[in-house]
Amino acid sequence: MLTDEATIALWNTQGLPVDPVSIENGTILTSSQRYPLIVDPQLQGITWIKEKEKDNNLKCVRLGSKNIIREIELSIEMGYSALIENMGE
Repeated sequence: MLTDEATIALWNTQGLPVDPVSIENGTILTSSQRYPLIVDPQLQGITWIKEKEKDNNLKCVRLGSKNIIREIELSIEMGYSALIENMGE
């Protein structure tokens, strides 16, 4: 209901798996009003997000890196997407 076949096909070419759960998760992710938290033990979602957002100047930072605060600040100021990787529980 929230997406169409053309969008799903685009996501699949960007690396999102074709199974129904992945499609549902992709739909929720792209339709959310707030920032999503993604639990991705198989690293399929992160690969898709990096490919999907590469044209939007995606900033990938790892928790604990020395420049994490500055990278997040720059992303907010410039309107870029930010991805924080390897967060613990």
